[in-house]
Amino acid sequence: MSSAGTSTKIETFIQTANLLSRMNRSQPGARESRTLYYRMLADYYNNIHRARQEGKLIAAHTVFFPTEVLYAMDIVPMHMETTTWLSAFLLKEQSELLAKGSELGLAPEICSPHRGVAGMFALQEIPKPDVILWSNLICDNTAKSGELLMELTGSPGYFLDNPFQDSPGELDYLIGELKEMVTFLEEVSGKKMNWEKLSEIIERTNKEIDLYREINELRKAVPSPMNISGYLELISADYLFPGQVQAIEYLTKLRDELKSSILNKEGAVTNERFRLMNLFIPPLHLLGSLVNIFDEQGAVSVAEPMFTRWSDGKLDPSKPLRSVAQKSFLIPERRSMYGPLKGPAIPDIVESAEQYQVDGAIYWAFMGCRHTCAAIKVIKEALNEIDVPMLTIDCDIIDPTVNSEDEVREQLMQFFEMLEDR
Repeated sequence: MSSAGTSTKIETFIQTANLLSRMNRSQPGARESRTLYYRMLADYYNNIHRARQEGKLIAAHTVFFPTEVLYAMDIVPMHMETTTWLSAFLLKEQSELLAKGSELGLAPEICSPHRGVAGMFALQEIPKPDVILWSNLICDNTAKSGELLMELTGSPGYFLDNPFQDSPGELDYLIGELKEMVTFLEEVSGKKMNWEKLSEIIERTNKEIDLYREINELRKAVPSPMNISGYLELISADYLFPGQVQAIEYLTKLRDELKSSILNKEGAVTNERFRLMNLFIPPLHLLGSLVNIFDEQGAVSVAEPMFTRWSDGKLDPSKPLRSVAQKSFLIPERRSMYGPLKGPAIPDIVESAEQYQVDGAIYWAFMGCRHTCAAIKVIKEALNEIDVPMLTIDCDIIDPTVNSEDEVREQLMQFFEMLEDR
């Protein structure tokens, strides 16, 4: 492995996140929570950077893997998809990773974050993990990527089989899967599970989820106090730091800032004209441009039910492993992307449109996410029934060759004109 290359990539993440944190802190009127957010990112990759010298194991894992277990065992998590996202969002260096993924035979139709992950390991851009962890939550791309990562790294791995629906029997099945995974990690790491620490993490996770729900309630205000980039921060806070002190600090600060904005009748944009619901994730490499377009047009993202609307429920710290399993049934993405649409998914989307007084919806049709794209027609029909128009934009989360900034701007401007004429 090229130690220089590995060190450079992780160090670049740290340096960039620290720089953005300092820049945000120096801007008049900037959100302090955003400063904390970038500091969180720096801390996350610092943990990976220091893992070897501190004698800790690194676990590379796919999205929605229960990293609470890793934190409780003092194993350092390395979130694969988010690391690829940040290569696009922070560094604009995703093209080389995707090209290398293509060389490995990964077709363009495969989820680009997973193609980018394969490229990272093939190019030895990030540390070789001690273990690979993956699951079938949320999609078949995720289910298969772990096998490829084991092949590329030579690391041992564990596949966590998540049941499809929510029932007592399926919950018990998942708990059994988690028990086997803990045994596997104990054998690989030589460490025993710290059940008391896991209980403490679950207690903080309850607080974290409550903060997400409180923040969502505040976003119903008119004018809305959060712009389109805010919800991507919300997503990655839980992806990287579930049940951790840093996430609680960030979410608490964000909640307090939103309360202050509402009290002072300050919206995220100067003149709120369009309240939008965003479905799926916009192109991260265009996020800065999207923020500018939304600001210019007085548009705000007030709801993202596929990613920020947590199900009702409370976790029990006295039953930590059961709580880890239960949390996987509470996350918004499972409800909207890993279950029957006619169940909670469509009603949630419709209810969000009504509760947040949505003028229109934008579906970011990520070509690599086949199962969510298959739901577009059903969702559009459901929103039409309550007179909420939906714009579908074909795109890719990180691949800049799929569509340009000008193309996206033109589609958005036409949509805004249509909303204005209604």
